[in-house]
Amino acid sequence: MPIEFPKISASKGTQELIVRQAILGRQGEVVGYELFVRDEDDGPLTDPFLSSARVMFKTFSVFNVEQLLGGKPAFINFNNSYFDEESLALFPPKQIIPAFTITEAPSHDFIEKLMNLQKRGFRLALDRFEGVAWQMALLKLMDFVKVDTNTNEPAAWEAWINMVRKANLASTPALIATRVETQAIARRCFEIGVDYSQGYYFMRPEIVAGRTLTENQRTIFNLLNLLAEENPLSDIEETFRKDPSLSYQLLRYLNSAGLTRGQEIDSIRRALILLGRQPLQRWLTLLLFASQGGHKSPLLVIAATRARLAEMLRERSTLLESHPLALHRSFLVGMLSLLNACLEQPMAGLLDELRLCPEMRAAIMEHQGEDGILLQVIEAAERGDIDVVRDRAASLGFTIADITRMSLESMAWATSLE
Repeated sequence: MPIEFPKISASKGTQELIVRQAILGRQGEVVGYELFVRDEDDGPLTDPFLSSARVMFKTFSVFNVEQLLGGKPAFINFNNSYFDEESLALFPPKQIIPAFTITEAPSHDFIEKLMNLQKRGFRLALDRFEGVAWQMALLKLMDFVKVDTNTNEPAAWEAWINMVRKANLASTPALIATRVETQAIARRCFEIGVDYSQGYYFMRPEIVAGRTLTENQRTIFNLLNLLAEENPLSDIEETFRKDPSLSYQLLRYLNSAGLTRGQEIDSIRRALILLGRQPLQRWLTLLLFASQGGHKSPLLVIAATRARLAEMLRERSTLLESHPLALHRSFLVGMLSLLNACLEQPMAGLLDELRLCPEMRAAIMEHQGEDGILLQVIEAAERGDIDVVRDRAASLGFTIADITRMSLESMAWATSLE
């Protein structure tokens, strides 16, 4: 039974990217997203109010908000010069958290608007906190405070974090460290009392010398190699038999995904036949990224988004081969492109152990070939690099609007994974 992918409609005329960046808790769980727009002509939109308005309109009027956010709140940026309380009040307060960048001491009128938003049920965030006196005075109105760790020296942002933590408040706002680029900075932020972090650090592997695959990971690698090399079903079945936990996960997946078609699954062999080789490869690759804790790994969501988007780009391009094997290869390339971040080991060594074909290896390591171009588009869309998206998308026969629609469909599918 083929997997059904959710559809998200978008205006064919839009030439903008909506970028979604995760905000993570201490255990790596996703607690929310920041949404922002990249415009085809201007990159980041030059009018801050227009940018915020477009994000809100598209999030709640054009796209399916549940699929885009997965039930998490969206942080959307405003400042005190471009802010319309009544327009913001048209949107659901549980799903939007206005994040204010305030560049000068706010007026009484502005503070009154903030208080009115609170009365309507909105939670508020203060962005780019730097310990200025009038920022300190606003803390009592804030539920979140965001501190930039990238453009400021560590001594400065650590001092600002301590100022918030030690402020004499009835309720201390939650601290969010932004633009966190390395695992080391993320750890330091949490050590000194930050509640959440935002940045691409979790996608950048922290290579640990001497780290090897766990027994479970090695079993999955072995199964992926057996499948890629088209070994007999009996070899694959025997590997599953040696790992009761993996066998249980396979049977649970078949039942939860509704793939049993009402049939009783009385053996691993029957389960393998019912699922098929290519779907089994996909499931095992997803399993490598699955969190071992009680929450969904953000790497799983991003890797799955890449995988589905790579497959979709190939499927819908009139300039690329779209036979089933090519689609399957693109899916795996997208998924495996973050394997080093997942396992915190050098990519070259991991790909050696997986014994990938030269084309897949070149796509992942050097962004070469058709799948390499697909990865270039996908990674540029993640960064909001609209110039690269436009150029690479055009070489595949797509517009920015096409990439936006397919990106959001892919996010929806990845967010829905259990």
